[in-house]
Amino acid sequence: MRRFMSLSLPRWPTERLGLSPGASPRASAPDNTPFALVHTTTGGERLYALNAVAARAGLRRGQSVADAKALEPLMRTAPAKPDADTRLLQAYARACGRWSPFVAPDPGQPGDDGILLDITGCARLFGGEDKLIAAALEASRARGLTTYAAAAPSIGLAWGLARYQARQSETGWVSADRIDTALADMPVEGLRIGETAAQLRRFGLKRAGDLIALPRASLTRRFGAGLVTRLDQATGRVEESLNPLQPLTDCRARLRFPEPLLLLDSLKQCVDETARSLCEQLETQGLGLRRVELNLYRIDGKLILLGVGTAAPARDPAHIARLLYEKLDRAEIDIGFGIDVVELRARETAPLKGRQAGLLHTGEPDPEELDQLTDRLVVRLGDDQVRRAGRRESHIPERAAGWRPGPSLTGSSLSGSALSGSALSVCEPAQTPALITAPAPDRPLLILARPEPAQAVAEIPDGPPRSFIWRRVRHLVHRAEGPERLAPEWWRDQLSARTRDYFRVETREGRRFWLYREGLFGLETRTPNWFVHGAS
Repeated sequence: MRRFMSLSLPRWPTERLGLSPGASPRASAPDNTPFALVHTTTGGERLYALNAVAARAGLRRGQSVADAKALEPLMRTAPAKPDADTRLLQAYARACGRWSPFVAPDPGQPGDDGILLDITGCARLFGGEDKLIAAALEASRARGLTTYAAAAPSIGLAWGLARYQARQSETGWVSADRIDTALADMPVEGLRIGETAAQLRRFGLKRAGDLIALPRASLTRRFGAGLVTRLDQATGRVEESLNPLQPLTDCRARLRFPEPLLLLDSLKQCVDETARSLCEQLETQGLGLRRVELNLYRIDGKLILLGVGTAAPARDPAHIARLLYEKLDRAEIDIGFGIDVVELRARETAPLKGRQAGLLHTGEPDPEELDQLTDRLVVRLGDDQVRRAGRRESHIPERAAGWRPGPSLTGSSLSGSALSGSALSVCEPAQTPALITAPAPDRPLLILARPEPAQAVAEIPDGPPRSFIWRRVRHLVHRAEGPERLAPEWWRDQLSARTRDYFRVETREGRRFWLYREGLFGLETRTPNWFVHGAS
């Protein structure tokens, strides 16, 4: 007999905010404070969803915010986001796949959100259906979610029991084996008939069991065919199918052979073929490889695993195959009695759009060729031996550039956390925000790692230097350009940081220097300091 389980999440819009720490306006609303989500309608702002405290205070969904504030002046509010509720409900439904492989989200009006599971044949894995339901409830409530559950032979019956019968149970869940007995006491609202339930109550039909013995033709003529359909779905006369979420599977390509492969050249041919097949799959999804894994299955049951990463999303089968060739040559794998299965799996992917090639060669370096070169060097030398220059998101010259590691097999992103000497992220030129249209300022060919102190003579408050002493040598300024003012970064701990005024100067000997004055005269300091930061 088929068995279905329904999880009811009556407070999902407000309680799901606590699932992601740091992203919840509910953090400002303690557990004993009324909290509500509001949305704007033609009648103004109205309550969209409430937490348990607000519901106990007498507030109701659809009530105007002004009336609710009059009843509960301390009520806190936040804007409702129905799209985010639906998206996160789908993600939570995937997490419930531990109880059954057939899971589907069941979004509805706030208070009717839930998750449906087909648990046919799954109960024995948890020691029985009662233990399965109890475990699912415990896991959901441990996340801070108000949850009720019910199991029944049909989806419609499980849905109704979870929302109307389970809430009256001491354990918060019910399990029904007989449909007629369960329908006898279930309210008509549990049939998922919406406003039709109010019409039935006006005729004295308050329980779903009261409708079973009535003629179907009379029910259809007075209340519509939808009522009869829902009633038949609850009783099991009309089968209702569950549309489960498709599992998230890795893109992969596999070749199986009747006779084992014993030569390395044969394995390379298989790698080339599987790489083409895998890249074709990725192209249909608009993805590129960031980490690929080669699995070689020996006939004695042992698995040989090799993996490579890429500096940027890649979808060139020849490049992927070449990286794996290098890995096969250097790994010195033990083929044993032969390999009978070769599998190539995309362990990590990233969006990759098609690129229009130019008709003429402009002579500019191709970023894709540089990424491929980096990948080959990483395979040959190792992850920790290859670094690439990149720009950091900073306008302070000594912090504006740095080194980032090559592609890592651990799947970590190339961000500032992997950058030595800084917590700021690396920004490639192609990732520069499009709103910044001003050209980058000119910089000298040589920039010192650390600015060196200098003594300068200049007009106050903002005049360029007339002469300066650097490394015990006096230089007379012939021409000067500036200042270029750089303010300290407010988001960093800058207790002693000051504004910088940069000047490009040319001495009488024809040498060019880049130096700056630190500190605004009269505002930040009485004696500004001078530093030489670069030279041409």
